[in-house]
Amino acid sequence: MMKKILIILICLTSALGVFAQDSQPSNTTNSSNEIHTLFHKGDGTCKIPLGYFIELNGGYTHFGHKSVFLPGISMGVILDHHWTVGMQGNFIVAPQSYHHHASNDSVGTREHSNGLSGGYGGLLLEYTLFPQSKVHVSFPLLIGCGAISSYHHPNANDSINVQNDAFHNHFSHMEHFFVLEPGVKLEFNVISKLRIGLGISYRYSPGRDHLYTSPDMLNQLTGKISIRFGKF
Repeated sequence: MMKKILIILICLTSALGVFAQDSQPSNTTNSSNEIHTLFHKGDGTCKIPLGYFIELNGGYTHFGHKSVFLPGISMGVILDHHWTVGMQGNFIVAPQSYHHHASNDSVGTREHSNGLSGGYGGLLLEYTLFPQSKVHVSFPLLIGCGAISSYHHPNANDSINVQNDAFHNHFSHMEHFFVLEPGVKLEFNVISKLRIGLGISYRYSPGRDHLYTSPDMLNQLTGKISIRFGKF
């Protein structure tokens, strides 16, 4: 599975790199002085050694077999238009709980609902190819940590007479983890201070104690869309 994912990422990176290179302006002199955007041939100069940004993004991923919406925010500085150093945070939003049936000798079968909460974040490193082009490619890498809490409780609509008071309790368990998340992103210069991005990343968490979750619960692909404001 890991090999297939790596092959997909390599193919996507190569294809996007070729596309971005083809979209680079042929006039290298103007390219070094101007940011080319979707709505203007040249929109502002870019002779700055240091820029900045703030980004809002939304992702779709899985934690185990559960679909999760993953909103996030990042901010940082941009060095010489190509290198980005900043911080990023992502938050788990699971709007729909999933249900399962549990058995108990004293009360029979009873329905429970499960859910997830938590998030992760850390240091964001990113390299951007041809940042002055209307369409370009960037390669973000997140290095950080996080926590995830899984909880379950009896269904409130269950009418079974419960004899064991402990069965009423809400059970939860929180796990902390280290995470690496490399990715590739296709970005569009909409105007000089606004970029929109479409990307894919792979979240990898090595060396975890999987007491309550499966080993592949965190190791998943994530699709993202982002809106970035700043001085690029």
